[in-house]
Formats: sequence, structure tokens, C-alpha cells
Amino acid sequence: METLQIDPLNQLIPGGIPFGYLILVRGDLGMGKTLMVKQIARGILSKYPVLYITFDDDPVSIRGEFSDYESRLFIIDGFNLGESTGRLIPNVVGNMTELDPRQLLNIMQTNLPQVKARGIVIDSINDLLTNVDPRSLLLLLKEVKMITRRYGTLSVVVAHTTTEDISSIIDNMEYVFDGIIEIELDPNLAQLGIPVRRLRVKRLKGLPHTIDWFYFTISRSSMVPVNIDDIKKALGAALNIKGGDVQG
Repeated sequence: METLQIDPLNQLIPGGIPFGYLILVRGDLGMGKTLMVKQIARGILSKYPVLYITFDDDPVSIRGEFSDYESRLFIIDGFNLGESTGRLIPNVVGNMTELDPRQLLNIMQTNLPQVKARGIVIDSINDLLTNVDPRSLLLLLKEVKMITRRYGTLSVVVAHTTTEDISSIIDNMEYVFDGIIEIELDPNLAQLGIPVRRLRVKRLKGLPHTIDWFYFTISRSSMVPVNIDDIKKALGAALNIKGGDVQG
């Protein structure tokens, strides 16, 4: 079984993420989900073509970020939604004209065999979450899972769980995915006014992995590890002087 090994996921999934798996990366805005997904995409692009479906960012920006792998990057434009601009951008192989899951599937199925992609990225599904019936979105995800199996791709979907309603919808769809990666702020440290991000592999079907949290900060577009024990010791010392306590 071929796998993808990239930092920091190597610390949580020693054997790597298998091709043929559909992975969900979920969390609130600004947590580093897109950064994580772009690292996965970059890892795949180092060897294989990637079909990148972008709803949250302009294809020009996506193309610029992966300029080193331009010949292997193929973009489906869901950002411009049918505007003529999208059709003129190099690397764009398909343009969505409306938020229609069936249209997206048709474009994907048309292009995947042609570009021989081994990676699929959907960043993100929130436009569909807020504009499409949940049953239609669920069928889309199941179809993407079948495509993932058929072509042996590593497929990654981003979801911004910005509200309880959206989070609840995603909760009900998690079973479709082979793996779930969660990214959030540590709630205990956040209460103390210290925003420290953390990441964990909530589930990975049939493969050994740790469910421990990986703590990190973002510096120069990289996920830099943070030693949470050092932070807690420093806080503990400070709070002991004030008669407080550090949880977690």
C-alpha cells in the first residue's frame, strides 16, 4: 500500500496516509487547515499530479503557491463561479458555473482520467454546506469516495466548522471519511488568553495512529511544533504565585 508521509503528520501516523483514502480536515477559521492541506498537496505533487478544487481562493493564488509543481497542478475553479476570468487562467481545467454537486462530479470525472491525478483537494466544502441540501452534499462525498477508490487517489476535503449548525452537519457526515484530522485552539490555554493551536488524528480507518494532540504555531507558512509542557510549567509557576491552577 503506497502512503504519503509528511510533517507533522509523521508524528501522529507513523506509516503515513494511504492513497485510496478520503480524509476530512476540520476546524474553525484561522486554525491552519488550508496550510495543512497544502502541505499534503505539495507532498503528492512531488511525485504525482493533483486535481485541486478551489472554492475559497482564487486559482491565480493557488497556482502561485504551487509554482514549483506547475506542470502537475490542475485546478477546478469554484471561486469565480462561471465568470470569464476563471477560464483564462493557466492550469484551470474546469469551471463551475453554479454550486451544483452534480456539475462538480461531472467536471472531476471528465478530468481525472485525462490528467492522471493521484491527489484530489477540495478547499473547502463550506459554500456547498450553506447552499446545497445536506443530502445532496452527502451523496457528493460518497461519490468522491468512490472516485478515490477507483483511481487510487489521496483525497482531502476541508470544512470550516464556524458555527454549531455547520459543525453538526459535518458530525453527521464524518462516517463517510476514512480519516478525520481536527485542528483547534487548546481550550484551557485559550481561557487564559494564550492562543495555541493543536492538531490530532481523530480517526484513521484500519491503520495505527496516535490520538495525542500535536501543538504548533504558524511561522513563515510552516507548522512549527510548540512544547506544551514548557508552557504549562511556566503558567503553573506563575499561577501558583497567584494561587491559581493550570488544567489539561
